[in-house]
Amino acid sequence: MTTALEVDRFRLPLPNPTTPVVPARLVVGEHAHLNGRYKDPVWPMAPLTANPSKSLESIHWRHCPAALDEEVRLAAWTMINGELRPTFLKARGMRIRGRLSPGTTVQVVKEWMRLATWLEARGIFSLGECDSSVLHEYGVHLRDGGNSRTLVERWLGWLTRLWAFDQLSGRSSGIGRPPWDEVGVDDYLPQETSSGGENTTEPLSTATMGPLLVWAMRMVDDFADDILAAWAESTRLVSASKTNRASPEGQAALEAYLSPLISAGTSLPATEHRGQQCFARAYVIGMTGASARQVDTFNERHGLTEAAAERPGPCPLAVPVTGRIGGAPWREAIDFNEAASLMRHLGTAAFIVCAYLTGMRPEEVLGMSYGCCLDPEPDEDGNIGRHLIRSREWKSATDEDGNHLSAGVEREVPWVAITPVVNAIRVLERMVPAGHLLFDHLAHDLKFIRPGSGSLKLSAMRTRIEDFVAWANTKADAQGRPDEVIPPDPLGNIGTARFRRSLAWHIARRPGGLVALAIQYGHMRTALNTDVSGGYGTRSRGGIHDVLALETALATAETAAELHETFEAGGGVSGPAARRALLEAANGPRFEGREVTRNFARQYKAAREHLARDGAVLYDNPHALLLCLYKQDRALCARDGARDAPTLDACVPGCGNIVRTDGHAIDLRARADFLDKQAAHTPQPVGDRLRVNADKLRSFADEHDRTRITRQEIPA
Repeated sequence: MTTALEVDRFRLPLPNPTTPVVPARLVVGEHAHLNGRYKDPVWPMAPLTANPSKSLESIHWRHCPAALDEEVRLAAWTMINGELRPTFLKARGMRIRGRLSPGTTVQVVKEWMRLATWLEARGIFSLGECDSSVLHEYGVHLRDGGNSRTLVERWLGWLTRLWAFDQLSGRSSGIGRPPWDEVGVDDYLPQETSSGGENTTEPLSTATMGPLLVWAMRMVDDFADDILAAWAESTRLVSASKTNRASPEGQAALEAYLSPLISAGTSLPATEHRGQQCFARAYVIGMTGASARQVDTFNERHGLTEAAAERPGPCPLAVPVTGRIGGAPWREAIDFNEAASLMRHLGTAAFIVCAYLTGMRPEEVLGMSYGCCLDPEPDEDGNIGRHLIRSREWKSATDEDGNHLSAGVEREVPWVAITPVVNAIRVLERMVPAGHLLFDHLAHDLKFIRPGSGSLKLSAMRTRIEDFVAWANTKADAQGRPDEVIPPDPLGNIGTARFRRSLAWHIARRPGGLVALAIQYGHMRTALNTDVSGGYGTRSRGGIHDVLALETALATAETAAELHETFEAGGGVSGPAARRALLEAANGPRFEGREVTRNFARQYKAAREHLARDGAVLYDNPHALLLCLYKQDRALCARDGARDAPTLDACVPGCGNIVRTDGHAIDLRARADFLDKQAAHTPQPVGDRLRVNADKLRSFADEHDRTRITRQEIPA
């Protein structure tokens, strides 16, 4: 029963035409000047937005039918200024929040306007005439409109919100209660399809992710010093072009620089302006020390504008090139005209490294600030701990009542940063002023400065990643490195949201190729499993561990299925755990993690339960050329302490959990042959060790051949 006190608290008075759209208590200071008034045709949501990576959206009332504008507008204002009663939320199991994010608020009001448009087309010009039977028809209309189940369920929830906030407004329209809020939503939903979210986001292929990561890390680790020095010199030249004073020395330097080029009829320093080649005026002013007037006079006298358009030449910067690719300089010089684009690519490369090698969500990466990853201090024993990233999260940021917090909240547990990530952050800290966001758009938008504050937006970063791929592929071709060309991903654009799932996929499956060369995934998993990151499988909400558990469970399920298929097709299996593995592969419970559901928590819980089955989970270790049916009391990799999963980069020969197939035996001999070839061109001590390792691998293959069991040897 709702009390009178609760009604007074949550019901809002009527606004007047000049009432602010966003109440003062919710206004974000830096956007306060953008706050609208109740009767304005556009309501900016910027005053509610503190997430630096979010675009500033608005509600446009021209899209709402005039007859229903006032009622929908009042409900929208009530939603922005108020919040749902706790009794309302409790009755629905907290399935909906009392207050939404600014971006979702815009989408909710758009859906209300869509209902209003549908009502108007049916001759209904008041929300009061929209009773439960009318809403039933609209619910069926949404169900049968060809949209996904998840999307329709979201829309229906937003319409329930309209009814709830209408009751809290200063003048209720009397819209009916949605029937799905009373009898359940299932009858109003289409058949289950893809639900979106992290558990249906496809990882990037290894063929794409490998060279992409190689180029991103190369940009950060090898080219950053050259690019930053070139940008500093480019900036100095532009500044000098605006401040140089006329002097005899400048005139002499100008003539000494340009006269030989003019006399020889060779190319002249040029730049592009509005798609046309023209004389590089600022570059020449900065390089010679002449004044703008001196250069303009010289230009008029010798017709340099026309000559540069006919014979455009480079504008090399006087900075040394120290970066290397394969031991050779990555370029002869950096050009004045490409300094800005190289800085753009450098920032993009740093984003790729951070997004992929931390498991952070894209908006969390874009929200990192200068100083977020300090160098760790030694402890009392002199040990240096891991680098940690202190950051904010937005997706799940709510207050104690479940209301969205636009400013986000600081993560209770920091992210662990391995060395490539630390390097990327240090590069970003050289690109932005102290105290700023690492992706502050004012520092990264070098050619076209836009007004406002905040970081680069996700849409901009998606474009920058595609541009970086094009640049890297051009460099790979020019350097004669075809293996480092970044191919298109089979499932579409790289985007920004796929890195997180890709990290979990690669850690779980430990593939070879360029990705493995760039990062040791055993080390990566170890970093994620430290106490400071919450422990594997126990990570707090929003972390990488749920996604990693899901991918690991999927990988182990696929490994078991492949073993069963191989054995049934006549393949041989050996090893101390072979019979146990075959039994589990044939009769063990299946993990159906690929089945799409709308309950992510249920999938993650099922994944953790699947992995917790001691002695029943089959891991693939392609680098050790074996399978591991992990049972803790038999695991030699767990002798120094109990673990709930194998340490795959520390496999020990003779372990009771080992399983091998015919394919492993073939690969063991192939690797042994490779080591013998290496030994033939290696000094004797090292060569002897390689030959010993090769003999050991062949002995493993021989043992498999002697002890293998096949389907014919086991009764059906």
